[in-house]
Amino acid sequence: MPKIVVKAGSRPPWVGLAAAVWVEVAAGNAYNFPLYSTALKSVLGYNQQLITILGVANDIGENVGLLPGLACNKFPPWFVLSVGVVMCFLGYGVIWLAVTETVVGLPYWLLWLALVVATNSNAWFGTAVLVTNMRNFPLSRGTVSGVLKGYVGISAAVYTVVYNLILKGSATKLLLLLTIGVPILCLAMMYLIRPCTPASGEDT
Repeated sequence: MPKIVVKAGSRPPWVGLAAAVWVEVAAGNAYNFPLYSTALKSVLGYNQQLITILGVANDIGENVGLLPGLACNKFPPWFVLSVGVVMCFLGYGVIWLAVTETVVGLPYWLLWLALVVATNSNAWFGTAVLVTNMRNFPLSRGTVSGVLKGYVGISAAVYTVVYNLILKGSATKLLLLLTIGVPILCLAMMYLIRPCTPASGEDT
């Protein structure tokens, strides 16, 4: 079996890959829109057309990943993850304020923009961990990307279980989790996800 060469004083690439799995599960935050859209409709009095337009904002934020990709070529992973943390906190924070009626009368355009910002955070999370780990495993890029993207795929199921079993179907608690819980998780994993001496060979 080829020996994995690791730079002295640094973590092996496997540590960053394990931490990235947690970030990728959290990065499926955009899949949660159906879980709290009913609360937006009932609390704020929006009709189905307005909710559908908010759904468009959700999709736009989720799928625009050009800026995170460019940032990964110029900045370290912790910086890219930090941008995602700020966007997640601010975006979902505004939506939580509206749904809990902590702040009343927020304009519709502000909620639309907040949703774009909130869901775009997953592009920053996902791009940071995917690019970093593909560089750390140059001979196993396909395997690494497949594993990490797979965890993004199951994140919807994870969030649904948490929503139903732990949060008892509360949209406000879910939004609070997205506002505070996801950023805390990503901040905790940030130190572990960093470039290191790549693995010198395949380890099946």
